[in-house]
This record gives sequence, C-alpha cells and structure tokens, in this order.
Amino acid sequence: MASSLRDKCMSQPSRKSALDQAEDSPNVATPEMYEALGSGGVADNYYAWLTDTFVPYLQGAVIEHGAGSGTLSATLLDAGVTPLILNEPNEKLAATLTRRFEARNDVTIFQGTLDDYLTREGPGSVDAIVSANVLEHIKDDEGCLATMRKLIRPGGHLVVYVPARPELYGTFDRLIGHHRRYRRPELRRKLISAGFEIEILQYRNLVATLAWLWNVRILDKQQIREANVKFYDQYIFPVIRWVEDRIAPPYGLNLLAVAR
Repeated sequence: MASSLRDKCMSQPSRKSALDQAEDSPNVATPEMYEALGSGGVADNYYAWLTDTFVPYLQGAVIEHGAGSGTLSATLLDAGVTPLILNEPNEKLAATLTRRFEARNDVTIFQGTLDDYLTREGPGSVDAIVSANVLEHIKDDEGCLATMRKLIRPGGHLVVYVPARPELYGTFDRLIGHHRRYRRPELRRKLISAGFEIEILQYRNLVATLAWLWNVRILDKQQIREANVKFYDQYIFPVIRWVEDRIAPPYGLNLLAVAR
C-alpha cells in the first residue's frame, strides 16, 4: 500500500528544477523567489496572521508539510508549536532547514515526502499537519490528502492554506509551480473524500484579488516586487485581517481550511 502512495506528497515537484535554474534565469519567477518574498521582514504581518490562525489546532507532534526555507516554521516555533517535524523533499531546502534549526532539540528535519514519512513511522504517528501554500504544487493532491489522513491520529487536525479561484490563475502561477487554484466546493469535496471532517473553510484576502487580477491576469506580470509586498503587508494587510477575522469574505485570493 505504501508503494502505491509514493510520490503523491512531493511538496513542490517543480522546485528542484527551478532552484537549479534560478541563477541562470534571474528575471523569471521561481518557487524560491516567491518564497523569499515572505522572509526577511517582508511579510511579517502576513506570517503573524498565519501563525495566530494555525496555532490553536497544532497540538502535540506537528508536521509542517513542505517547510521550504523555514519562514513559517520559525514563527510557529516562536508561538510554542513543538515538537515540530519539518518535511521538505528538496535536498537544498532541507539543508537550509538543518542549518537554521540545528540548535533546537524540538525540531526534526525530514527530507522526503509525506509518503516516505508514513512508510518510516506508520499511520497515526502525528497529532496535526499544517500545509501552507504547498498543496497547489502537488499534482495528485487527493492522494496527498489521503496520506495526511493516515498520518494524523484520530481527533487530530489538518490545517490547509492554498491559493483560490481558478479564474485568477495566470502565468505567474504556472512559473512558480502551481497546478491549480482552488474553489471552495472543490477543496471541501477533496477533504471529505480523504476522510476529514471540516471545521473551517473560508476565503481570505478579498482586497488582494484586485491587485492580483490586474497584475497577474490582465498585465500578465511574471514578477512580484518585494517593495510592493512589503507595502501591502505593512499598511493594507492589518486592516484586511481586522475585518476578515470578524466577517469571512465571500471571495478571496486564498482559502483557509481546518479539518479534523
């Protein structure tokens, strides 16, 4: 059974080739360049919101699916989410995680897929999984959700944050390795099919869809400027967060799901 599930939870299958080519193509978006926009103080408010939203559901042993270079990992650890298992199949990114967190006894770096982790540790080996901006990179996302279901102990939680709305899919999405953007009914169906009970499923970032639609879909831009991200994070996102924490929007750039 484990062999039939193999490779369904590669966190970002396009990452390796993009990483190897990034130095030769500095003006083309790559997953690494996109991820870098969230590090180094560029999107502190955004990551603070993700962390505050995720933490209530991340108790016990937690896997961060596709941890990348560890930007979200660091904020989760600061918020007390431990022990934390950082899953990352890409060798270079896993090495980055090892260097970043090697001094912490409450962090485990697992280089491989979730299927590999399931093979090694067996079903019901963790209490929760958080997957932020990763599931859209996986071709067989339904197979990956099924693997997650096997890994999580009964009563544990899965927290998922993904890009939303197929009509917003543009060249930039394709270049950074997105296979899809999700509709709410689609994500609901896939979670239920995998055996999860949904507790929260809502759109986020309504205002950001306007900028995305203009830049990514209409102008077909293939880059997002760091200065623009920082301005949005510092001056616009806090207002959006205050509103959307109280009133879930009917439409948005992203989808948040919490499932048991």
